[in-house]
Amino acid sequence: MSQQVCSVYLATKNDWFAFRVRPRHEKAVAIQLREKGQDYFLPVVRQTRRWANRLTHVDLPLFPGYIFCRAQRADLPPILRTLGIVDVLRAGTRPVPVEEEEICTLRNAISVNAHIEPSPYIEAGEKICVTEGPLAGMRGIVVDVRNSRRLVISLTLLRRSVLVELNPAAVIPVHHAPAVLDFGQVA
Repeated sequence: MSQQVCSVYLATKNDWFAFRVRPRHEKAVAIQLREKGQDYFLPVVRQTRRWANRLTHVDLPLFPGYIFCRAQRADLPPILRTLGIVDVLRAGTRPVPVEEEEICTLRNAISVNAHIEPSPYIEAGEKICVTEGPLAGMRGIVVDVRNSRRLVISLTLLRRSVLVELNPAAVIPVHHAPAVLDFGQVA
């Protein structure tokens, strides 16, 4: 009986999936998904570019070639028919969801307008907990880059990371941190 309950839960659970899109079609796909009423996430980073005699600010995808969409597995075919989407990330023939915690952490960092920059995938570093500021409650790996401390937010499925600038005084090692129940709620 418990196995039935578990399979029913898995069948009705909405997961985040990563979709590969055609080069430079991330924003067009996002518009189409919004028009279809889908819950999507396209993380962008603002960069300054020089064109001819002027500087301009451009929002570029943080993960070029990918967009994230929340759906049930049964609802993937209509999303895959969206113009510009190439495929969903899979393990064999099964679509693989992105970890909910990874998406939430990335969304939180973007929502507080933290300085974010793309990085190669990073697995090693000091595990910390952010104790104060807009990123309070987040846990992750911290690395030193150009004389400053950066929180590493990794998307394991994509094997890509981003770095978020941190105040060095606002972090403590994880083994000294209180238990965290859910993104910022301390037990």
